[in-house]
Amino acid sequence: MVIFFSIIAVIFTLAGAGAVIKFGGFSKKTLARALAYAAGVLISVALLDIIPAGFSLDPEALSYGMLAALLALFTLENFAAHSSCSEFMEDCEVHHMGAVALTAMGLHSLLDGFNIAVGFTPGNVAGFNVALGVILHKFADGVTLASLLLHAGKTPRQAVKFSLWLAAATPAGAYLAAPLLRGLPPGSEAFMLGLSGGSFLYIAMADILPRLHKTYDRLTPLIFPLGFATVILVRFFGE
Repeated sequence: MVIFFSIIAVIFTLAGAGAVIKFGGFSKKTLARALAYAAGVLISVALLDIIPAGFSLDPEALSYGMLAALLALFTLENFAAHSSCSEFMEDCEVHHMGAVALTAMGLHSLLDGFNIAVGFTPGNVAGFNVALGVILHKFADGVTLASLLLHAGKTPRQAVKFSLWLAAATPAGAYLAAPLLRGLPPGSEAFMLGLSGGSFLYIAMADILPRLHKTYDRLTPLIFPLGFATVILVRFFGE
């Protein structure tokens, strides 16, 4: 299940990148609405599935895991310039992408695979919700990545190559994390859940939501809670 969903995440990443390369991107309102739904899913998964599961195991370890995720993502995004392009409805300012930026984005994709693997530790319902959140976000990641690469002077062929390489980091992260999560003591498992929950909250509340307030789209506030409803329905019918 973990590898299956991580491969779907690769497909969604490439779909987002391919759409930018073929059609030149999306309108700001279209991206805002898609990201509003994704943010609703990410926040709901973190608060309803991941964090409660970790809290029941070890609250302190969960908290340290969340702090570690917030620090790691903040640091990675400073290297990756991850918030500077059309995924977040703002003009690109990136003119060169070096090895450090690409490596940081690769680590971000590895973390997404890790999140999928960790999500299944509390059970299949939580795992499905976590995978849904990652997959929705990966489409937006593909849009961002291709936009950054093209604005940095890469050819469409190079953009596809780099997108494929970075997308492949997600199943790699899931593959590496899955065996490590078996038989963990409660404190370690809670820490891992904290990493996952903290990263979801960071992506939704630090990356996505602040930009959505700049779109002034009347439908966005209505679409955002649909993400909540999706996670709640999956929990209701999955139990």
